[in-house]
Amino acid sequence: MNMNKLSRDASALSMALIGGAVIATHATLTLQVQRGEKIIEIPVAGRRAEMCIIPKRFQGANYSKKDLKTEEELCALQEGNNAAVCPKVDSTNPGLNMDDVPEGSTAQKVEAANCKVKGTHKIAKYKLSTSCSYAPSVLGYYHVSRILGGVGGGPPAVLRTYDGQNQLALGRKAQSLVKAGRLTTPTWAGLTSQLVAGARGNKRDQLLTHDFTQSYGALIENPRGEAGYSEFFNGGANNVTRAQAFRDQSAAMGLLSRTADVSTFVGREFNPANWQKMRQMKDASELVVLDTTLHQQDRFGNIHSEDRYYYYDSKDPHADGTPNLKSERKRKPDEVAQLGAIKIRKIVLKDHDCGVAKDNVAKKAGLNRRIAHMDPETYQRLLSFDAIADDPAVAKLFTQGVMFTAANFASVHKNLSELVTLLHDKCERAQLKLDLDRDAHFSGRPLTKASCELKG
Repeated sequence: MNMNKLSRDASALSMALIGGAVIATHATLTLQVQRGEKIIEIPVAGRRAEMCIIPKRFQGANYSKKDLKTEEELCALQEGNNAAVCPKVDSTNPGLNMDDVPEGSTAQKVEAANCKVKGTHKIAKYKLSTSCSYAPSVLGYYHVSRILGGVGGGPPAVLRTYDGQNQLALGRKAQSLVKAGRLTTPTWAGLTSQLVAGARGNKRDQLLTHDFTQSYGALIENPRGEAGYSEFFNGGANNVTRAQAFRDQSAAMGLLSRTADVSTFVGREFNPANWQKMRQMKDASELVVLDTTLHQQDRFGNIHSEDRYYYYDSKDPHADGTPNLKSERKRKPDEVAQLGAIKIRKIVLKDHDCGVAKDNVAKKAGLNRRIAHMDPETYQRLLSFDAIADDPAVAKLFTQGVMFTAANFASVHKNLSELVTLLHDKCERAQLKLDLDRDAHFSGRPLTKASCELKG
């Protein structure tokens, strides 16, 4: 069955057309193409203002109020004013960190100490298409995550430019700070050479604006309070063997690949042990869906988690009178006891810059073939997305707002179509169960089988 041929009118993710030019082979950032909802100019003394672009959003996608607020906050960051900008020297990515400025200090003082100042916190990271990083991957993950209902817990990102001269100065500073022998040394040297080359650079379309005076990339929020997710890393010498180790050794993948109904091996009592199993299965399935669709190359070892409190709120019931399930990051001990809340670890996919134009490690390891359980809402959203993905309006949204090239979009579209065909066929053969609906599982009510077909 070709799910792409399903009626577009039935799609829950009907996309909006935006104005602009014909899809280009390269993704050079030009001012002539309408990129998003709004463009914010950030002044640069003596030179052209930088741009921050609030994205055009996909209708029907699940953008939270916090997402929309964070987009605005990211575009309000101004170097030397409310943010200090320092080169990243502690990873292989030659990006920029934007930190807040502690009370009583100045951005200039924080930058002079390379953001190693007590009381400062990293607000955001600016990542370019250099080294393994690919800025459209950062932007693409944000929007595809929301199209699928907010899966993966990844932070919001906006399209941003940065003054070339200022970035070149930061690149030279980074090279003076990086210790000899670190992988960051050649990555910063490579980026610096491209900035110097400007119009002559062989990566100019991926890195520079149309007039070659600024770089462009993704500015992504830096979450706080997260930790490495050790249960989602099972070792391995390289990207492929790490994905294979996750496939074969991860407890979450072991549960996810079991073909029996989830109610036969995960209890229905609302307690931390049962809930954590359901949460890990849901996280693992959605990680595989995202990474298979978006060509992630460098996932394992870059997975994080956060603790959340879950509870049922009888004072805010659903329309049918059943209590509403809620979750929050922080609760005081007496509130936890009063609400009967349970603390659970939830995945946070915040490092996904090495994707879209990269090696599809999840597909190589066959992780998609191990999915035997999914959240029915995620499954429906995936089918809906696939049903309208061949609409030219969708391609425009990705190539203009997310900075995909035509080849990027074609590749992601192909991954999406293949994944939907695989999952739909497995569902029809009862090899995929749409039973990771936690509300239903812990409700105490009889469980019903979800449909494999796209709802109209």
